[in-house]
Amino acid sequence: MQDLDEVVGTSETVAINERVVVAPSPGRFRPLPPETFTTEGEWVEPGGVLAQIDLNGAMIPVASPHRGWVMGMLAVPGQPVREGEALFWIWGG
Repeated sequence: MQDLDEVVGTSETVAINERVVVAPSPGRFRPLPPETFTTEGEWVEPGGVLAQIDLNGAMIPVASPHRGWVMGMLAVPGQPVREGEALFWIWGG
């Protein structure tokens, strides 16, 4: 029997620079006001707050664990989200 490397050749490594920021808890998705919200195309550092989750009046910050450019908002403002649901798409870092 042939070795896998003989059949498919040498392996390649592909770096994936796309990440998502997820909801830290269930609740309603509330983006920050435009003057403080990081918009698409802006750079964000780890710990940068992008939005909030309204959980029965308690506002829970949505902080990015990643560094990179904010490429898009994946949730609809005011709509309910589940814990772990993707809210933002981050590229780079």
